[in-house]
Amino acid sequence: MNFREKYPALQNYTYLNTAACGLLSTKTQRVIQQATQQYAQQGSVGRDAWFDELSAIRQAGAEFIGVSASEVALINNFTSGIYQIAQLLQHHRRVLVVADDYPSLLLPWHLLGFEVFTVAALADGRIPLEAIEDNIRRHNIEVLAVSHVQYSSGFRLPLAALSAIRKEHDIKLVVDATQSLGVIPINLRETPVDVLIGSGYKWLTAGLGNGLLYICQSLHAELSPKVLGFGTVGSKVSFQEVNRMPFTPDTLEAGHCNFFSLFALKQALSEIREIGIEAIFEKVIQLRHQLQESLPDKIKLISDYEDENSSSIVVVDAPAEAEGQLKAQNIITSTRPRGLRISPHFYNSEQDIQQLYSALADLR
Repeated sequence: MNFREKYPALQNYTYLNTAACGLLSTKTQRVIQQATQQYAQQGSVGRDAWFDELSAIRQAGAEFIGVSASEVALINNFTSGIYQIAQLLQHHRRVLVVADDYPSLLLPWHLLGFEVFTVAALADGRIPLEAIEDNIRRHNIEVLAVSHVQYSSGFRLPLAALSAIRKEHDIKLVVDATQSLGVIPINLRETPVDVLIGSGYKWLTAGLGNGLLYICQSLHAELSPKVLGFGTVGSKVSFQEVNRMPFTPDTLEAGHCNFFSLFALKQALSEIREIGIEAIFEKVIQLRHQLQESLPDKIKLISDYEDENSSSIVVVDAPAEAEGQLKAQNIITSTRPRGLRISPHFYNSEQDIQQLYSALADLR
């Protein structure tokens, strides 16, 4: 399938950087433009007609991960979502995280006064499940907060294994799915977690300023709303009513919505469903294998993992100047703590990988 016309950036670059920022399709761009035009022409008349769209967007997000719409909130980004979750879970004090996980996942637990314990990844980026379980037992952990896919190494912790650990040790499991949502199939009916959060601007290809936050139904009863506003209570509410208000994920949508961004999320979800998440994952696996098998001898593969722990991210040990030298040839990648990060998506081709190979072979 040829995506060059559908994703304009592909006409300008060999774009292998979705782990940093996914590309916007022409259809999604058009949806945003139509909404902004309607807002410019109609003001509040147009905006007021959009509120009914929110439930449909939640439903689309819920179906994408195999849950009920009543368990999903629409968020601006992962960081806003994880801070809300940390506030909601303050009655659980002992948290386990991976030492070099994504900073936005780590910071809230420290800043909000939790007792934070860490498990270290191995030198090659692997995170042994035995080490996670050992730390849970030794420190009487109550919350495990971890990325599904590590941003710096591409190492993937299987959700099924994490879900089993959650059940075995009776802990709360909080998953950052920003580096997997939209590229790796996720069905939370099959692999239950307590919380899953993902921004939409990477693999969901939904542009900036949107994301999904899932909180399992069984957790709702022990939570109480911490952030409320006009968007959740309206203008005719008493403080007595607020104190009695039950928690539901949509109470987290306290302020006004960025409808333009949420419409982009809905469109992007529709496009991914049309292609098929299984087909997307299969395509990315093929590109990853092609890349790993064609690396020049002087370039060492860092993310050399088994299939169950591999992802759409490939990390190699390349010279420090590699990112800049590749960019000069319009090949877009990112440098991260473990090396040069290459992240193809469904819109990439075998030709893209071949161009990367040639450029890597010529690195000085």
